[in-house]
Amino acid sequence: MCGICGLINLDKRCLFDERVVSAMTDTFKHRGPDDAGSFIHNAVNLGHRRLSIIDLATGHQPLSNEDGSCTIILNGEIYNYRELQKDLQHKGHAFKTHSDTEVIVHAYEEYGFKCIEMFRGMFAFALWDEKKQILFLARDRLGKKPLYYYADSLRLIFASEIKALLKTGLMKAEVNHAAIDEFLSLGYVIAPNTLFKNIKKVLPGNIVVVKEGKFTQQPYWNLEEVQNENRSFNAFQVELRAVLDESVRLRMISDVPLGAFLSGGIDSSIIVGIMSKFSKQPVKTFSVGYKNQEEFSELSYAKIVADFFKTEHHEIFLEPVDFYEAIPRMVWHLDEPIADQACIPLWLMSKEAKKYVTVLLSGEGSDELFAGYPIYSLMLGLEQYQHIPQWMRIHCIDPLIPRILGERRGQKYVEWSRLPLEERFLGDMADFSTHLRQQLYSADFLNFSSKNDFRSVIRSFYDKVHGRDVLDRMQYLDMKTWLVDDLLLKADKMTMAASVELRCPFLDHKLVELSRKIPSRLKLKGVTTKYILKETYKDFLPKDIAYRKKRGFPVPLTSWFQGDLNKQIETVLLDKRSQERNFFNSNFIKEIIEKQSGGKEDYSKLLWSLLVLEYWHRVFIDGDPIE
Repeated sequence: MCGICGLINLDKRCLFDERVVSAMTDTFKHRGPDDAGSFIHNAVNLGHRRLSIIDLATGHQPLSNEDGSCTIILNGEIYNYRELQKDLQHKGHAFKTHSDTEVIVHAYEEYGFKCIEMFRGMFAFALWDEKKQILFLARDRLGKKPLYYYADSLRLIFASEIKALLKTGLMKAEVNHAAIDEFLSLGYVIAPNTLFKNIKKVLPGNIVVVKEGKFTQQPYWNLEEVQNENRSFNAFQVELRAVLDESVRLRMISDVPLGAFLSGGIDSSIIVGIMSKFSKQPVKTFSVGYKNQEEFSELSYAKIVADFFKTEHHEIFLEPVDFYEAIPRMVWHLDEPIADQACIPLWLMSKEAKKYVTVLLSGEGSDELFAGYPIYSLMLGLEQYQHIPQWMRIHCIDPLIPRILGERRGQKYVEWSRLPLEERFLGDMADFSTHLRQQLYSADFLNFSSKNDFRSVIRSFYDKVHGRDVLDRMQYLDMKTWLVDDLLLKADKMTMAASVELRCPFLDHKLVELSRKIPSRLKLKGVTTKYILKETYKDFLPKDIAYRKKRGFPVPLTSWFQGDLNKQIETVLLDKRSQERNFFNSNFIKEIIEKQSGGKEDYSKLLWSLLVLEYWHRVFIDGDPIE
């Protein structure tokens, strides 16, 4: 795993100082502490930081072909590089290294832009073709590796992290105000946008070509084209086992020690079990828990799995002070804020794992592939609820829901019940009602945000799978938004913050395509989520692990925000600087902090989002030191 960056002239009058690339790579030294390199040319400058994983001796980057006409920098891994290398050698290409990076250069020479379709892995790369004067950028199909860019009439600047773009001094860190409502509604900002004005993300499964001052972006992988297939349950199970086995085996290719995150849930347990099958040594596993918060701890389940597969198991424990003190640094590493509470536990667990391994595998992505989120069942239930006569819903049932579930939660469900799927389900993380928005936002910001409706972007994803069943459409939306712009961003940034590479076997594109072929009825059966996955692996795992209740990555914020952290929240969210931003109603924020403190209602998710957003402003917009 590495970090990449570069600049290219779009106008001959634009020249670069070679010290700029060095300054850019220094900002993400954590992504590649083992080596650094650069390629300096009149038209293009490339920079690279390396975390050595494969071909430790000769994998230095930037790397060129035999005559130096093509030069590449890569962040990520091409897992099928050995078979591609053999094919290219038979076609006459000479290799000077044993790295996966060099395979990309020769594949481009042989197949042009079509080479991208041959790569199986996670990657973001930049390739400069001197003869054709082309810059070729690409991002992997699911968006596991980030790639940001800034473009104006003179230049295109790109990097693995936004802070590297800002380090050039060629742009100003400015807030994309239109994205604030989107962030608070979803917990993230949907690509290609970010919370920074004029800074974009290359879309997953896309290539970018820069030639003669023109910038074009186009997809090379279209998930929506994969259709359900009419096969037997057993036939799907057989292929599922084979593809997942192969995916794990490929991700165990490494010249450095590797291990796995283990929560004790079905996904990470399956990955650890398959790794144990292929490994000659005990797999190193890592889990996180919380001091004096046993109800949030899954350590006992992780221990059951670790004992079952005889792993070398490690546990870490967190408490409120660990969590709170990590927020500014976490925000700095993330670049663009995400309101995922699991960021800090993931980062601190990665730091602990770094003492033992450099590569980690996880179960990320399974929920999106096999319908693992309970909200899917809820949304399907609301589809059925809409078939009840409208008069009965409005006059008889709707008034009872807030009384039974609580005002805030009940009001949300009533609001959802009156909306079509495209308005109701905005992704698994979304949990921000119109009523709450009207209370939180200042009058000016409420008026502004009403003119920048991100829901049209959500609808565009639904339109691409129009005609598919409800579950299929929700899964597609989550894969295109929540998965890439929250989960995978978190996975990349928090592990790379600890100089650790994370690999996700469930997100091998062949397995993703297989999951899209499996009918919805085999994924969600009644309220049983991930049905086919559980049935396929229930006898492979310890008893009861496959069908235990999903916990996700729980963080005890509700109680922490009632106790130790409540005053800290108030200090940050109600100080003069925060209020002068004029986004929010400070009286309402004070009210929900008091309700949280008294245990009257749980606003921990909203308070966390506001806290992350404010720290992001302080770190990137105000320029506060992060130490």
